[in-house]
Amino acid sequence: MKILVDGSNVLFWRAGQPDPEAPMQVFRALVARRYTPVIYFDHSIHRYLGQGELERLAGQTSPIIVPRGTSADGALLEACDQGRFQIVSGDRYQAWRGQFPNLRGRWLVTGRIEKGGRVSFSKKLRPAPL
Repeated sequence: MKILVDGSNVLFWRAGQPDPEAPMQVFRALVARRYTPVIYFDHSIHRYLGQGELERLAGQTSPIIVPRGTSADGALLEACDQGRFQIVSGDRYQAWRGQFPNLRGRWLVTGRIEKGGRVSFSKKLRPAPL
């Protein structure tokens, strides 16, 4: 089952500090739960992730890095709106609710990276099909 990931948001899941390993940890945790994650990044991700981290992530999936001047939130929400996929993010997208009236709280899955690197998700994460 496909699931969308706000990579620029999950980058900050470890105590609110940018962690270059966080997107890969979230990716692996979702794959372990039988999801196919699609990760979206703002163009500014290059400030936080070096070429090596991006290549390592690209070896597992094809991250979508939106062009400069384009909003990753907009691209992510457009993809969600078309396919009704869940979004893994801590963002509530309040500024986008008018443009995406179908955006519902159940589409949003929050989470965090705990000590020891364990990734936990909110209970809104639907079970993946067997």
